[in-house]
Amino acid sequence: MSYITKFLLAFFLLHWPVYLNGNEGRKWIEEDLKTLERSAQEGDSYAQGFLALCYVHGDKGLDISFDKASYWANLSMETNHWLGLFTMGYLNRFPPIGPNPEKVGSLYTKVFSDPDGTLVKNVAANDPVASYVLAEIFTAEEVEPELSPDLRFAAKHYASSSSSGYAPATVQHALLKLHANAIEGQNIDIGKDLAGGVSLLKEVAGKKLPSGHHFLGRCYFKGIGVNEDYEMALVHFQAAADRGYTTAQLIVAHFYAYGLTGPAKIDLALRYANLALLQDRVKASEKIAEYEQLLADQASGKERPIMRQPLNTVPSPTASSIMEPPPLPPEPTAVNIQPRDPVFKPTVNRLPSIYENTGFPEPPPPPDPQTTPDPNNHHPNQPHHPRGNSGLLPGVAE
Repeated sequence: MSYITKFLLAFFLLHWPVYLNGNEGRKWIEEDLKTLERSAQEGDSYAQGFLALCYVHGDKGLDISFDKASYWANLSMETNHWLGLFTMGYLNRFPPIGPNPEKVGSLYTKVFSDPDGTLVKNVAANDPVASYVLAEIFTAEEVEPELSPDLRFAAKHYASSSSSGYAPATVQHALLKLHANAIEGQNIDIGKDLAGGVSLLKEVAGKKLPSGHHFLGRCYFKGIGVNEDYEMALVHFQAAADRGYTTAQLIVAHFYAYGLTGPAKIDLALRYANLALLQDRVKASEKIAEYEQLLADQASGKERPIMRQPLNTVPSPTASSIMEPPPLPPEPTAVNIQPRDPVFKPTVNRLPSIYENTGFPEPPPPPDPQTTPDPNNHHPNQPHHPRGNSGLLPGVAE
């Protein structure tokens, strides 16, 4: 963190009376959705920005929708509100609106460098949403060289926001605990705490936050802080996928296409891949073509690797109708299809992105009839899946 940045933060945090700003963030975290929506519709800029964040994260029981998030963030930005500016910057990090690192850097820097210091004043007022925003800004490489990312500083604000009940910050706090030793070259004052990280993810998954389910699914997939369990992984991945979490949609599609927990169901794989078109048209289109080829191979009688069906069936994570057709993808626009240069690429010193869509586990190898054990003798407490090269999901740290 630069000297000027430290000076500004110290000045506002030490000299600004906290009672002048109240605590709007805590208010909206605790308020019900109808009241939040009504206030946003009546023109409350903070409520508009917070509602946009709810659509980004799937908070307050909402399905993730970048279109709706963009709508409310733009309304908040009309009054130059810091939360609307930040949320629009966040949306520009990912498809379909981004990635646009220049726009992200511009908006994030504008939020932090506001001459009135509004964001920092809200942090001083113990606003958990402001603390989360400040932490996000200081983990973003897009703000360089104007600001220097500082994960140690950000970690303190994620923890503060999490302790005040803001679920998206709790997910980040959990990731710090789970991956502390993998964050190279930075002392974040948080030791590796697998049990603590998993406990936090279970807490936010209990609040039905999609990213909580997604990262808990990754823990079960890799055996991070819990016993490795593909079936429980699918439960949580699917819970996230059914609420619009694109990375989880692509992973669930992969589970069904290659039968990682039971017989392959390519129709369900295609359904989830089609859902992912809403946010990541390129990756989803690639997977759809891949699964359609699997169907063609199946129709032509070609063999393909399929897992044997385990004794226990996979429980359904939600009550959503799996047979309903997916919504139509949005019409392509210039912002959807025009690549930007340079493309933002996370580094090893960043936490796993909650919307990162890179890499898939390899399909399981064909079963060897001479070495494959009788499924009836499979121990119920042992994971029933191939190992080989199928160990990593997108962004999972060792």
